Amino acid sequence: MVDSRSSRTGVALAALAAACFVSVTSENLPVALLPRLAAGFGVSESRIGLLVTGYALVVAVTVVPLVALTARFDRRATGLATVATITVSNLVLACAPTYAVAVGARVVSAIGHGVFWSIVAPMAARLLDPRQAGRATTVIFAGNSLAFLFGLPLSSWLGATIGWRQTVSVVAVAAALAALLIRVTIDPMPVETPPAPGGFAGRRAGIGRVLADPVLRGANAATLVVVTGHFVAFSYITVLIAHYLRLTGPATSGVLLAHGAAGLVGLVAIGRRVDSAPRATALTVTAGLTACMLVVLFLGPSSTLAAAIALVLWAVPAGGMGVVLQAAVLRHAGDHQDLASAVYIVAFQIGIAAGAWAGGVTLDHDAVPSMVGLAAACGLTATLIVRRAPAFAAVR
Repeated sequence: MVDSRSSRTGVALAALAAACFVSVTSENLPVALLPRLAAGFGVSESRIGLLVTGYALVVAVTVVPLVALTARFDRRATGLATVATITVSNLVLACAPTYAVAVGARVVSAIGHGVFWSIVAPMAARLLDPRQAGRATTVIFAGNSLAFLFGLPLSSWLGATIGWRQTVSVVAVAAALAALLIRVTIDPMPVETPPAPGGFAGRRAGIGRVLADPVLRGANAATLVVVTGHFVAFSYITVLIAHYLRLTGPATSGVLLAHGAAGLVGLVAIGRRVDSAPRATALTVTAGLTACMLVVLFLGPSSTLAAAIALVLWAVPAGGMGVVLQAAVLRHAGDHQDLASAVYIVAFQIGIAAGAWAGGVTLDHDAVPSMVGLAAACGLTATLIVRRAPAFAAVR
């Protein structure tokens, strides 16, 4: 009986991980297909970068009210609805005749994205012991890391081989299959803790308590800064590869594959210790980002090898980033896990938007080294925050 229950739990977690894989792959399609989307719509690469920035801003604006409005809904049903938006948006994007339609397609996906990431970690935590929030998050974030390991390089390779529209269609089909997998493997998940009295007003009061919590504020501040630094550079990783490694086209996929493999290593290594050593793992993420960016900045112009190693190893701390930050929020959220996760998602998505925007500004001014330097500065600032923030202390 125990073995059967354990096996079923493993399959359910795998279903959530698969949905995470598709979600992250879809979110970062403009990164993988940057030059092809730019050519296809006849716009600059920085405007394609806005598909990342705009996506993140839509998530940041909509996630908290949408999580509040869906508070009474079955979690599995909500998860299925959000994955369905990925399917629909990518079908629209695959057929988009203009850049404006592409923007609209991304908005559709972004509306569901924030809700999905607000509920997926609490869903995973319900499948395991509540004290194993870090482990549950690590399992589903394997889908995140596998998206960088396989999803991005495969999307880049498919874009160069069969075309970007066909590649986006493949992602749409994968999203539909992920929704089916969740439907088959996960039982209904009614809300365990009823929403606060007073309907939406009660939920708004709950959001106020989350925002006022000084411990959660520290976690969200660290999230905002380190994610900004990461996405300053990552949104334009194909540009960094071309600039420092002088590789373009299908050769880029090889570097992205190595980057993704390093990210998976980082997820496993950091995920194993995130519950027992939360501050040490968080510092590994922030200081690791800083170190890799500094190597690229100062050694990259004279050493292609050094730049290549740093660009690949950068994925090790990045691979554990989501696990460390999400686990810190779940660890201290108490009975407000969904709302705390929603606020955390806002901080994360603002970081993505700010990073992608700042990276685009430097790209427009042909200042790639400034992009890398800004990423390093954000990493250093986040390191200082993590060293002092109580959110990254172990719970006794």
